Amino acid sequence: MPVSPDSTVLTVGQLTREIKNALEDRFGVVSVVGEISNFVRHSSGHWYFSLKDANAQLSGVMFRGNAMSTFFRPQNGMEVVCRGRITVYEPRGNYQIIVSDMQPRGEGALQIAFEALKKKLFEEGLFAEERKQELPAYPETIALVTSPTGAAIRDMISVIRRRNPAVTLLVVPVQVQGAGAAEQIAEAIDLCNEHGEADVIITGRGGGSIEDLWAFNEEAVARAIARSRIPVVSAVGHEIDVTIADYAADLRAATPSVAAELVVRPRVEMLEQLNTIAHSAWKFVDFRMRSRRQFLRSLLTDRAFSRLDGRLRGAEQLLDDRLDLLHRVLDQSLEKKQHGMQLLKEKLAAHDPELFFRRGAVLLSRGSAPITSVRQLAPGDTISLRLRDGSAEATVERTEDYE
Repeated sequence: MPVSPDSTVLTVGQLTREIKNALEDRFGVVSVVGEISNFVRHSSGHWYFSLKDANAQLSGVMFRGNAMSTFFRPQNGMEVVCRGRITVYEPRGNYQIIVSDMQPRGEGALQIAFEALKKKLFEEGLFAEERKQELPAYPETIALVTSPTGAAIRDMISVIRRRNPAVTLLVVPVQVQGAGAAEQIAEAIDLCNEHGEADVIITGRGGGSIEDLWAFNEEAVARAIARSRIPVVSAVGHEIDVTIADYAADLRAATPSVAAELVVRPRVEMLEQLNTIAHSAWKFVDFRMRSRRQFLRSLLTDRAFSRLDGRLRGAEQLLDDRLDLLHRVLDQSLEKKQHGMQLLKEKLAAHDPELFFRRGAVLLSRGSAPITSVRQLAPGDTISLRLRDGSAEATVERTEDYE
């Protein structure tokens, strides 16, 4: 049928624009629930996916800025609630929703995602016991991969310093919840392995909701833990909280404080073990000497040596002298080692933080950073003071550099 000269003829672009305007005016901002499918995270950081139910499906896009503020990583099959604007992607003529906020449909959705990832990594062998590394008995350097401002780091530092102040601590600050947290934690664990200074890594955070802890349920963190050449202890939340990181770690601790206790043995225990080793060594040497002496005496009483009694008596006496000399040398060596151990005890006692504070010393810090020079301060700065029996905050009125 020929087109009438009076008819208005629209181009495809004009018609699509009209449809786009009509949809945006009609619906505006909407909330829609559906199941994620065809999820793609583009290199640009944008998320592309479809929302579907039993009857239909809807294309969706979440741009990088909003995606970065989403605490979880959507997965195919997860049911979510999306809030956004209905519009038309004109180059293709497809209608879609531009999502500004996405939430899982209840904790059940996150639990489904948790179980799916757990099953996947388990089948890959990531949690196998034979992959687990033993923790060093006496680590000299410990890396703490956690938030620099949370209660967890304060608890771990307090426990470690109390049990063995000689241990060196490397604090690797990371974000422990929200968008990008999982990537930061994984990168920090890799960085510890690149530098190779730490003997063991503790990563974790204090308690919170399943959403707060979700960074430790991300695949990136699990794989970073699994490939670490340095033993990793996972210390996330409270005892009832279990994360994917716990399964991948070489050791799971119920809390950050417990992690510090598991990694660092008390210095008293170390000294007792040294004493036990020294005592056992002395008993062994003494037993061998007594056995050799008894053997030689039995030979001297044998009938074949009866005629040589007089001659051998002198040899026996000489042997006794030599054995007594050997005992004295061993006694002196043991006394020297005991003296060395006493010096070690005194050295450890001198490093006791409690003694440090009893002398009237004060630890200054701003946030988690210690203050060791007046050049780090400026009038108006708020600083924290830690004394023997408590802490306080103060404001700097003026500074004076003596150098």
